[in-house]
Amino acid sequence: MVYDYIVVGAGAAGCVIASRLTQRDDINVLLIEAGKDIPVGSEPADILDNYPTSYYNKSYTWPGLKASWKKRADGAGHFPQGKIMGGGGSIMGMVSLRGTPADYADWQTAGAKNWSWDDVLPYFRKLETDWNFQNQCHGQDGPIPIRRLPQDQWPPLSQAIAKYAQHQGISAIADMNSDFSDGLGSVPMCNSESRRASSALCYLTAQVRSRKNLRILANSQVKKILFEGTKAIGIELFEGHEKSYFAKEIIISSGGIFSPSLLMRSGIGNQQQLQDLKIPVINHRPGVGQNLQNHATLFLGFHLKQKSRQIKTLRTHPSISFRYSSNLPNCAPGDLYINIQSKTSWNAMGQQIGNLAPNLLRPKSVGQIELDPQNIFGHPLIEFNFLDHPQDLQRLKIAFIFAVKILLDPQVASCMGTPFPVRFTDRLRLLNEYTVKNARKANALSGLLALFPWASDLVLSRLTGDHVDLAKLIQDDQALDAHIRENVAGLFHPVGTCRMGLLEDPQAVVNEEGLVHGVEQLRVVDASIMPNLIAGNTNIPTIMVAEKIAATILEKI
Repeated sequence: MVYDYIVVGAGAAGCVIASRLTQRDDINVLLIEAGKDIPVGSEPADILDNYPTSYYNKSYTWPGLKASWKKRADGAGHFPQGKIMGGGGSIMGMVSLRGTPADYADWQTAGAKNWSWDDVLPYFRKLETDWNFQNQCHGQDGPIPIRRLPQDQWPPLSQAIAKYAQHQGISAIADMNSDFSDGLGSVPMCNSESRRASSALCYLTAQVRSRKNLRILANSQVKKILFEGTKAIGIELFEGHEKSYFAKEIIISSGGIFSPSLLMRSGIGNQQQLQDLKIPVINHRPGVGQNLQNHATLFLGFHLKQKSRQIKTLRTHPSISFRYSSNLPNCAPGDLYINIQSKTSWNAMGQQIGNLAPNLLRPKSVGQIELDPQNIFGHPLIEFNFLDHPQDLQRLKIAFIFAVKILLDPQVASCMGTPFPVRFTDRLRLLNEYTVKNARKANALSGLLALFPWASDLVLSRLTGDHVDLAKLIQDDQALDAHIRENVAGLFHPVGTCRMGLLEDPQAVVNEEGLVHGVEQLRVVDASIMPNLIAGNTNIPTIMVAEKIAATILEKI
């Protein structure tokens, strides 16, 4: 059978594409996912949980995938990417920021025609049912519920920080998805009061799955795209015996890491690099795998006092956050962010530990993805190159200082023990894995600290990093620069590696409709086509991208 479309990857974008295209009875779609399916009615409890417990379950992520926050020579650590229906939307934090109009203006400047704020807003509205706002900025009948925690339900830490902001004259933002000024706001989340709202859960409903023109193939990894000349005609799977499927168009929705990897394995990328790897060249597009961007971050942890902890029945991740501008030359507004959490893990210790995480939302440093010369069919080599641009270090330092000043406020400080920097290591990740053994360890440690609360500062600072006097650190520019360089980590928002742009731009990979330059019948639809990182989490913008391109496809059939 020759399908009309094969969609490779059932992540945030792929589920949307498959659902929207199969609304037409005359369109046949094969949706292929490398990871597990989560059929309606059999979803695991941790996948449904409003707190992202699923993030800590390693069976939902690609085993052995590593990334370098800076250069590869600096080492690499575990980099969780969803290997399950819904992709990162099934395991990550459900923060639902859209980004700002300035982000999409920059997309247009980069050659992504028809991707301005006015162009994308209808698709943000299409995907959502906003529980809090009914106006021209928001949708009321989309598949994704968007809501914000009311202020009277904020945890004690968030309440104390909100009072700090008020005393400092920092504006309150009611709707961070339509008011793009600097300030403190309740974080929009994509979930209901009882369950997560991933694209897998909301777009691949029982009704959609029952369509005769949709076939879902899970636990099936695509090895390469098949071509006749420069025309994409199908895909080949990794299996004990090679198996191929064919379609009139191939849509790659495998994300910022795996979409460029698949293109390169299939002969689309830098000609010299492909030849060096003995990969037959289909099309020379040197931008494939380049322009890798991600949100750089730092973590400041603290042991919350009993009275300041988030109640167990409140299953939110963050509740509030700061967005503000560095105001440095040639930097976009709203380029900095501080995430605030009163709970940091699924276990008993995570319920006692909070953190502030200063983030750089609009980085200027870019990294790259390359195939591993030792195994081109294995995991790619990922290098984020954080802090390569001097303004990135300068801006992350501004955010870090602001976060420390919040923690030094007497009312905020009364909620906690001594704050400490958290080093985001594989050791810490292993301690947080969702296992019975780790649950027992966390229970034992939390019980110990309940008996001896005076020991928490020493124990936790040594467990997560070296003891650091934060008040002194922010007074020493040289020491602060060194601290940030040593401790910078990243979120899990890789974009830009198959970016949109004009045909004559050698770094552009796809046009404004996701069609790959220089070949036929091949499209990329996911976060990899974003020309630059948006000022917010990437899940909802990725769903928007899929909604917009799906509508374009249907209009042109």
